[in-house]
Amino acid sequence: MSATAVLQSEQAAVRPPAARKAATPREALARMPILLGSAAVVLDELARGAEFVRLSSSSSVFERGSSPTGLFFVCSGAVRLMVSGPEGKDKVVELFESGGMFGEIGVFTGECYRTWTQAVGTVVLIHVPRERVLGAVAIDNALSNRMLVAVCARIQRLIDAIGNTTGGPASVRVAAYLLEQLERGVRADGCIVLPAPKKTIASLLNLTPETLSRVLRTLVEDEVLAVSGRRIRVRNRAQLARLLTQA
Repeated sequence: MSATAVLQSEQAAVRPPAARKAATPREALARMPILLGSAAVVLDELARGAEFVRLSSSSSVFERGSSPTGLFFVCSGAVRLMVSGPEGKDKVVELFESGGMFGEIGVFTGECYRTWTQAVGTVVLIHVPRERVLGAVAIDNALSNRMLVAVCARIQRLIDAIGNTTGGPASVRVAAYLLEQLERGVRADGCIVLPAPKKTIASLLNLTPETLSRVLRTLVEDEVLAVSGRRIRVRNRAQLARLLTQA
């Protein structure tokens, strides 16, 4: 498992640091977007047995074929979801960023993982035991619904990604990805920050790193983007969107 001038810098941070680090798993769980506003009894249930997990770059979170142990929330850093692509080549299919969660399919089905996950840079996670997650959704129907919506949204993003990254010009794939990042919101400085190194983003888009760099360089030359390391500012959103009409 697992140059260009456009993306020379590979800064580890992908999100601005929080004003204050959470002292306990419960405190950190209360800050997770999907858990905002949850009742104290729900947070208490999730926090029972929850623990921080700190991983170095490329460390495995769970392996393909392993039994699910619980749900993971990303406190900082990012985690890549991997599958075996054509000819056995490892491929990134999704990135879980700060505030995201993963492992829910295993939690609810109890089936062994068919994929595997790796840390992108230094990562801090919260692991919530499977039985605590099941107990929390039994208590809070609203949480169960939010998790269902989150899973459906992930499935839709994966479907969209398949359409955007299968065949199609490289410029279309890159434009679609950047526009999706814009939809998720930009930083206070108006920039998108790539959540992982160029090699990982390229794999996600089914491109080689060299092709991704070439596309970004062209977009910079066309004054569509301004790029500094992993920070990207979209200077002409309309022109970027027009790339999606290319066949």
